[in-house]
Amino acid sequence: MMHKQATSYDRMVFSVIFILIGIGTVMLYSSSSMIAAEKYGNSGFFLQRHAMRLLLGMIAMFIMMRFDYHNLKKVSPLIYVGSILLLLITLGYYWSNNIDTPARWLPLGFFSLQTSDVAKYGIIIYLSAYLSRQQGTIRYFKQGLGPALIMIMLCIGLIIIQPDFSTAITIGIIAFFLLFLGRAKIWHLLSLVGVFGVAAIGIILSSPYKLERVKTFLNPSSDLADAGYQIQQSLISLGNGGLFGMGLGDSYEKNLFLPEPHTDFIFAIIGEELGFIGAVAVLFLFLLFFLQSLRIARQSKDLFGMYLAAGLSAAIFIYAVIHAGVVTGMLPTTGLPLPFMSYGGSQLVTGMAAVGVILNISSQRKMKKESPVW
Repeated sequence: MMHKQATSYDRMVFSVIFILIGIGTVMLYSSSSMIAAEKYGNSGFFLQRHAMRLLLGMIAMFIMMRFDYHNLKKVSPLIYVGSILLLLITLGYYWSNNIDTPARWLPLGFFSLQTSDVAKYGIIIYLSAYLSRQQGTIRYFKQGLGPALIMIMLCIGLIIIQPDFSTAITIGIIAFFLLFLGRAKIWHLLSLVGVFGVAAIGIILSSPYKLERVKTFLNPSSDLADAGYQIQQSLISLGNGGLFGMGLGDSYEKNLFLPEPHTDFIFAIIGEELGFIGAVAVLFLFLLFFLQSLRIARQSKDLFGMYLAAGLSAAIFIYAVIHAGVVTGMLPTTGLPLPFMSYGGSQLVTGMAAVGVILNISSQRKMKKESPVW
């Protein structure tokens, strides 16, 4: 159901997102042109597909800007169940067809859907609705926090099975953030961090692939020809950029030296071509988006809008921080995209839909004279 606009949409969030999309489109073409020409004989191969996905994302964003976000609360259980079913269907599709690759993408005819992207926003919507209803009981484990954890862990567990450990951890961080905002007891949250930390260590130790990534992170120079090659090339790319960059389109590393420069490591090409100043400017835009979205959350006229705006913006900002952390060697390699910039349809369309919801909340927020929810 559409709503009657109470105030104007937040201009800062709207402007920042379109600046990021504009920079991202230019950098995606720059970082992917050599690979596209080598693989497909068309330097614009990835750009053309990105443009189509961008159009779908804009449509999704403008629809969600006009779709009253309160309706999401009403159907939040259905959204959650639908997200879980998508994860199960994806796993079933790979297992039934004996496909020996990570079960992350569900083929839907002319495109593939990364179902963990849908589940990520599904759990945010569900948890936002749950916290708004259980504000008085979330501090009690049995009545409030426990049931929420069951729903969170079911989603995270299915994503770990795919396997997509980095997305599972990211969803856990987002859930922790929302539970903290919901005023769950600190010692409950710290206990959960300890339990999940031990579980994460166990999962890493039981997986040679994940363990190798951690070892490479701790000692990148130990295997420069194989496991440490990508991060080493990423650091070379950033080093090439210096303070002001080599210039737009003049990256060396995108010329088949740095693997996945248009997806997992696009921030390295941004740093190489636009320099330290350009890379910091991109991160500042993400920070500005997050802080302004938190302001929108504070001014929301209800608890659901507050949690929803905070959770959706946190998901986008956390992805950006982790992506930059991986590219700069501060975090183990994860494969998480840079929102609105990395090549990938699911993350782009769902991310823009999330921004549409935030803008929708901003159009119905309290007037400045009224006190915020928190």
